[in-house]
Amino acid sequence: MKKPIIKSFDKVILLILGISPMLYACPKYGEPHANYELKGTITNKETSRPIKHIQITTNIRDEYRKDTLYTDSRGQYNYKFWDYLWDRPLHLKFEDIDGEENGGEFITQEMDITFTDADLVQKGKGAWDKGTFVKTKNVELERKN
Repeated sequence: MKKPIIKSFDKVILLILGISPMLYACPKYGEPHANYELKGTITNKETSRPIKHIQITTNIRDEYRKDTLYTDSRGQYNYKFWDYLWDRPLHLKFEDIDGEENGGEFITQEMDITFTDADLVQKGKGAWDKGTFVKTKNVELERKN
C-alpha cells in the first residue's frame, strides 16, 4: 500500500518543481509598470543633416526580446513601449543598413539609455501605474572613411 502512495507523491513533487519556474517568471498582479517613450533625431555629425533609414535595435528586459525601428525621412525616431519598472538601461544600436542610399555609409553606434525620475512627464493612476516617462536622445553618426 505504501509504494503506490510514494510513487504518486514523487510525481506530484516533480510536477510542482517543473511548473514553479514558469509561475515565478509570469507577471504578477499588482506589479509596478509604466509607459515609456524614447524619441530623437539621427544626424550626420559633419553636416548636421538628418539621416533617414537608420535601423535602431533595442532590447527590452533581456537580450532575447528585441524591437527594431527605423528613422523617417527627417531622421526622427519615436519608440513607445509599456513595461514593468526596471533599473537596468535600455541598450540601443544605431546602424546604417542601406549603404550610400541615405547620403553615405555611417559607423554603427551603440549606447545605453536609462529612464530616471527626471523623465517622468505624467504621474500614473493608482498604486501600480507609475506613469509615463519620456526621454529625448539625439544622435550624431560619423561617416565611414
